[in-house]
Amino acid sequence: MIKKLSIEGSEIFGTLELNFGAGFCVFSGPSGSGKSVLMDSLLSCFGLREPNAAIIETDILLSPALVKVFEEELGIEGELINIKIIKKDKIRYFVNFAPIAKKHLLDMLSTYIQHIHSRGGDELGSAALLALLDSSVDSSAHRENLATHAARFRELHRYKKELAELLQAEQNLASLREIAEFEVQKIDTIAPNPGEYEKLLDLKKSLSRKEKLLESIAKAKESFEQVDSILSALGQIECMEARSALEQALSDANALIQEEEQKLEALDEIEAQNLLDRISALSSLIHRYGSIEAALEHRETQAKKLQDFSDTSATKSKLESQITALESALESSAKSLNTARQKCLPTLQVALAQLCEKLKLPAPYARLDSAVMSESGSDVLHIRLHTSEIATLSAGEFNRLRLAVMCLSARTQKRQGVLILDEIDANLSGAESEGVAHVLKELSASYQIFAISHQPHMPSLADHHFLVQKSSGASSVTLLNKEGRIQELARMISGSHITQEALDFAKKRLEDNA
Repeated sequence: MIKKLSIEGSEIFGTLELNFGAGFCVFSGPSGSGKSVLMDSLLSCFGLREPNAAIIETDILLSPALVKVFEEELGIEGELINIKIIKKDKIRYFVNFAPIAKKHLLDMLSTYIQHIHSRGGDELGSAALLALLDSSVDSSAHRENLATHAARFRELHRYKKELAELLQAEQNLASLREIAEFEVQKIDTIAPNPGEYEKLLDLKKSLSRKEKLLESIAKAKESFEQVDSILSALGQIECMEARSALEQALSDANALIQEEEQKLEALDEIEAQNLLDRISALSSLIHRYGSIEAALEHRETQAKKLQDFSDTSATKSKLESQITALESALESSAKSLNTARQKCLPTLQVALAQLCEKLKLPAPYARLDSAVMSESGSDVLHIRLHTSEIATLSAGEFNRLRLAVMCLSARTQKRQGVLILDEIDANLSGAESEGVAHVLKELSASYQIFAISHQPHMPSLADHHFLVQKSSGASSVTLLNKEGRIQELARMISGSHITQEALDFAKKRLEDNA
């Protein structure tokens, strides 16, 4: 539910703050007073219109389902949220003062905030109409059958996808097998070991420095021959501690030099060309796969593919059996669904006909036709008004039929949300407008409704009646009390020159609808 709307920097309203309640909220006022501008400001809070003021802000009380969505996606807890739009050098959107992309906000609120305009909405789509019929079937067995059918259909889709992938793989089996065998053979031929490449690079480095190292070792050995005279001198001057430390250090150095000399001698047994060839082979694997470890992992993957290729016949046979069994089960459940729907269809048509009569629409005709198997069965529900299909209806007829369907849906399913309507009674006769008003009043038990009206029927049924008027070039919005509502209804009935008869009629309409 929208609790508050605040506007700053509007060319029409300047600064404005409105508080709303649940139920049916109707805006009226003379032409050009700013009603559509106000509605556009409201719609902009949900990404449905471009903002038309410097700052537009609204507080929304979320449904339990939306509370969960906002908590999971944005980490926002609580049922009351604030949406703010700032229009300066660019347009920025905020939820509870945290920035959010317009599209993200629109997507999150799309099922909760609905804009009834033109030919929008999917309430008259085939899936929504069939769901309406299903919700009218008062049977737990039907609901269970529908859920089971949907689960089986999704399972069938998964199995068919797996089979299609398997058949495609079979078509490409020869080339895939050839690729897998080639890659396994290439890696096996090189037979790399983890860490081997790094060790060989160290050997290559040692080979390149071998001559210089041997030369340095030879000079070091010559120096060791002079050590005895140094040690003797230290002994004679009785520097025993220094002598001991020097002896230990020289001993350690000599051991290291001998160890390195042995390593260099071992390099004589290594064929330099073989070493370079091995490094090149390992380097090619690293270049292709990223590392030796990745190459070995890829080798195991390709080897498993070769094994899987040999097992496709058994897998294919199993999938085909599962698909056959599921298709048979789906045919059976689809027939049961159709039987229950056919039984309930006359009741739905009667209820829809009553609403269409109230809305001054031609008599509806509903029929179930066969359709391609889907999650909801093998039925499609078609509705037409007399001889006119939905696609051929005028925008006014389309939206009135849409309201009728929404009303039926609200009777059978718990609904919560907000409906915003743009002058839905424009160009309608008095009787048509009155019918729309009564249907919207019924819908307001499930939805918070915002509507602009130029006729007295909706305002007389409204829970909250707002007057939009312009004075000295600036517009204002006022929540009317009973006397204000009588005056505004009388104006709508008789025009700017309000008659006593219009006042009496307006008063009676409000009392009758109280």
